[in-house]
Amino acid sequence: MQNTLFAKCRKNIVVHPRLAYQNLPAFDVEQVTLGAFPDFVPFPGKEYHQLILVFDWDHKLPSRKIFGRVHAYYNPESFSVAWREIQIRRREISASNDFPEFDVHDFEDIPADENYQLHLNLEGDCRKVEFLSTWKHHIQESERERVLEILETDLQYQEVLESRRQSCGPAKPVMWVPPCVSRLPVWTVDTRVLTYCEGPSMWGRFFLVDLWGRQVLHSGNFHMRA
Repeated sequence: MQNTLFAKCRKNIVVHPRLAYQNLPAFDVEQVTLGAFPDFVPFPGKEYHQLILVFDWDHKLPSRKIFGRVHAYYNPESFSVAWREIQIRRREISASNDFPEFDVHDFEDIPADENYQLHLNLEGDCRKVEFLSTWKHHIQESERERVLEILETDLQYQEVLESRRQSCGPAKPVMWVPPCVSRLPVWTVDTRVLTYCEGPSMWGRFFLVDLWGRQVLHSGNFHMRA
């Protein structure tokens, strides 16, 4: 699967000129793309038409890390719009790149059907993957109902409800999680259950729910501040 995906983006690899300018001795595009690519799986019911891979800089000289921006497209139309934006951005950067002491633009906010950001060290090792698509919080009501039905049959979820110190509301599906982020084989829905609240601080359990396999694949604790 990954060989197929890599073939789709091999012609669409963009390296920010500030990375090329620094001539980073340990940064090799071929080695990075072959070694750092996590498993990208299209959203269920979709297929990847094309991918764009951008190696972007961190606005520091010398750079301390590299951003790998992965943009995935379901059809030729969305890919063409993004590729034109990439070329416009390239010209903007080139026009202001003569003096390294001044900052220049990067390739952030390129439109895509799925947007990912890889945090790479200077050797090209992937330290973190973020899913950035704005639609990741868009979960339909029918999908929410299915998530809650699956949770109700899960033993860990039942134990949380029985043991939590106070009721802070029902379980809440909050976002889609792709396999490259969760390290699970399928897309899941991150569902949160608050177990204790004190001022702006909240504690609870999260459950990664597989809607199609109708099961909870992973769970863990979380702590956040409002």
